[in-house]
Amino acid sequence: MPLCIWILIISCKKDDPSRLVPPPVPDQSFVEEFDTVSAAFHRGWIPINNSNPKGSGIWTQSGGPAPLFAPYSSKGTFAGFIAADFLSTSAERGVISNWLLSPLVFMKNGDRITFYTRTALYLVNGGDSTDFGNNLEVCINRKNESTNVGIARDPRDAQYNPVTDRGDFDLLLSINPPGYDTTNKLFIYRNAHTLPDLYDPLAFPLRWTKFIVTINGITKSHKGRFAFRYYTLDAGSNGNATAVAIDQVTFTSSK
Repeated sequence: MPLCIWILIISCKKDDPSRLVPPPVPDQSFVEEFDTVSAAFHRGWIPINNSNPKGSGIWTQSGGPAPLFAPYSSKGTFAGFIAADFLSTSAERGVISNWLLSPLVFMKNGDRITFYTRTALYLVNGGDSTDFGNNLEVCINRKNESTNVGIARDPRDAQYNPVTDRGDFDLLLSINPPGYDTTNKLFIYRNAHTLPDLYDPLAFPLRWTKFIVTINGITKSHKGRFAFRYYTLDAGSNGNATAVAIDQVTFTSSK
């Protein structure tokens, strides 16, 4: 009986890019407690102080060496939060621009950044304590994977450029942005106070407070970073600012 051999020839065509469906991005959700700041930096968090003029202040464990206050949440032996203070600038009245960049993460519209923050209060006359005004921004890099945070200039400076002030990052949220006193030519902020008569609910929170930011403006899944920017103007040893703290940052991928 003759042996018959069938040969199947398959013609390969180049896939039509318009019909290709990219694989789904794995869930990128994570929680950062900052229980050990050095470990957080090892996981990819990046501190960049580009204050003008730059001071000695950096993002540290609990704002230490001694903790500024109790953490919102801590699972370690340290005061588990991260903080930066007015020493971010060496000036009496300079520009604090002290960044804390997240690890690289795949982001898309609808993802959420949840975090807790509060300010530090310093005792003043009459039994009151105040923060002298602080501002924290939440930013996102929709363009690329870079850590370019721009050049911090005073907005009154002739070289100030609002487009490049944050480098490759765009603003998502500003907590307690400043006003401007045209008479005294100073940036002013709402101040947190401990005295009930001076309490301002729109000032930077004096107790741990939860904020939720929803990511938008991304055309497709993008690998980039979000960031916290401690940004306070006319700040320093004789101006605005005390300190800001951040705890329990949660990144949640949308379904």
